[in-house]
Amino acid sequence: MTDIAPLPPMENMADVRENVDRLDATLIALFAQRFECMDAAARIKQDRNIVRDEVRKAAVLAHVKQRAAEAGIPVPTMAAMWEMLVETSISYELQKWDQLREE
Repeated sequence: MTDIAPLPPMENMADVRENVDRLDATLIALFAQRFECMDAAARIKQDRNIVRDEVRKAAVLAHVKQRAAEAGIPVPTMAAMWEMLVETSISYELQKWDQLREE
């Protein structure tokens, strides 16, 4: 599992909200990096038909489920979130792929 610093103590709702806001900002930054990967994939892949890779998608989702279970967080919730993330990423990559070849 990726090393992440433990959360500071939370004694009141202001502490909780501060941590959630900080984590949300971190998640957005990480998602931005993930979409940079999709930009690179769209540039690297020469065939539009290989943008959607169901074998890779299944492997990603299996890995997420395993990591969610190890982390003690709801596996069905994480699987649903990642399903949406992967599908959104594929749609984004297809749009980028098309844009790069129009230019």
